[in-house]
Amino acid sequence: MAHRTPIDTMANHVLLSRLSKPQPRIDSWRWAQQSRPRWPRLLVGLWSIPLLLQVGCGLAQFATCAPHTKETAVPRLTWTECFGHPLTHSGITHSVYCLDDGRAKPPVILLHELTGLTPGTLAYAEELSEQFTVYVPLLFGTKSRFSPASGLWAYWFGGLLDFFPHGEWGLPSHGSQPIVHWLRGLVSHVVARHQGQRIGIIGNCMTGSLPLALLDAPEVVAVVVAQPALPMRVWWVSDEDRSSLGLSSEDLTIARQSSAKIYGVRFETDCMADRAKHLVMQREFGDRFRDGEIPAHTYQPDGQRINAHSTLIASWGAPGLVGQASRRARTHVQQFLLDELRTP
Repeated sequence: MAHRTPIDTMANHVLLSRLSKPQPRIDSWRWAQQSRPRWPRLLVGLWSIPLLLQVGCGLAQFATCAPHTKETAVPRLTWTECFGHPLTHSGITHSVYCLDDGRAKPPVILLHELTGLTPGTLAYAEELSEQFTVYVPLLFGTKSRFSPASGLWAYWFGGLLDFFPHGEWGLPSHGSQPIVHWLRGLVSHVVARHQGQRIGIIGNCMTGSLPLALLDAPEVVAVVVAQPALPMRVWWVSDEDRSSLGLSSEDLTIARQSSAKIYGVRFETDCMADRAKHLVMQREFGDRFRDGEIPAHTYQPDGQRINAHSTLIASWGAPGLVGQASRRARTHVQQFLLDELRTP
């Protein structure tokens, strides 16, 4: 029989006391969570970094090239869902707002900027509503809220699951962007509501060139291309990007075959909507294109460079010459639409 030391005896007592006590129940769910491999969460975290960087760089570029003037105009009237509910077409659903003011006036579709459907945009729509029946779709963000981040997010990442890999705004190798298909659905609804009437469309910034893709409808006879910013790039901007309108070759062919008139407007010093895009429209559309570029000397007569971008909405309330130039641009756009939408 082996001799037991006091240490052995003590160890046995400790072991017996632990075995005699009830052991705590192991929480199987918590154990499973703690034992799960962490690499999927790590990959998601790493994947989100470039996305956030891209949006952040986009915001920085927007702040530099398109400094936003605080919108002083606010809507006075009540804008409600035009069709009683959001409009669904081609697998996409967006709300469309309008005033309950009848359908006698010629219809105009107003597309908002990268900053979203802001109060200033609705105020501009109310100004247009004096002469037109205005339809304002909410393409991203929240109604009556200024949010450039929502526009950047929609452009780069919106609808990736439903329209992989390009998303709702991405340009596929063939055909049109999904957002263009939805807008064509909106045009068809407006045509049905305003039979026998001509239609005008205004695009701004991120939506600036999209009206050109909607010229497949013969009822659309006049479009305004205001400071077109597509395609948007962050890391590298090529000469091709500067001159591109961000549309597919098929959509450009449709625009060429149309007889609709096109009014292009931008600030001369705008670094988001390059002048090369205007030159492309002049070449592609000839006499159908009317160049409404705002000369730099009219808003910066002392030669000091001013970064101005939003010709029709944000700059409207800007102090000094920039605001005056924006208000003149609004007048020219309104007269252009009145002339072209007048029933022959």
